[in-house]
Amino acid sequence: MTVREGGYAVSDVTPPSAVTGPSWALARRTDGLSSALIGLYGWQRASVSRDVESNAFGPHSAVPCLHADTPGVHVTLVVLSGDAVHPSALRDAITVEVSRESVTITFPDGDHHTQPLPT
Repeated sequence: MTVREGGYAVSDVTPPSAVTGPSWALARRTDGLSSALIGLYGWQRASVSRDVESNAFGPHSAVPCLHADTPGVHVTLVVLSGDAVHPSALRDAITVEVSRESVTITFPDGDHHTQPLPT
């Protein structure tokens, strides 16, 4: 079984640039609008899916994607921004703790969120 998650599509008159790294993918338009998908837990690989004439906002589109070969807990940071996006720095700045009962995400400012897992 393969699990796949996609981020926001970005489209442009030219093909958006695409970059992938360990458990992250980034697609960027020429004006700097960027879509990033950053695997924080459970993901094994990343890709960027491209298409032509499938998006109402431009002829070329790209969607960052994450993939895992097994089901389970997967934690993802989804980014859509006109500012510079640095996926590796974001991934390194966020802490994820997974237990049998919950997932806790801690952000760089110390704020955190705990999500109970189904029993």
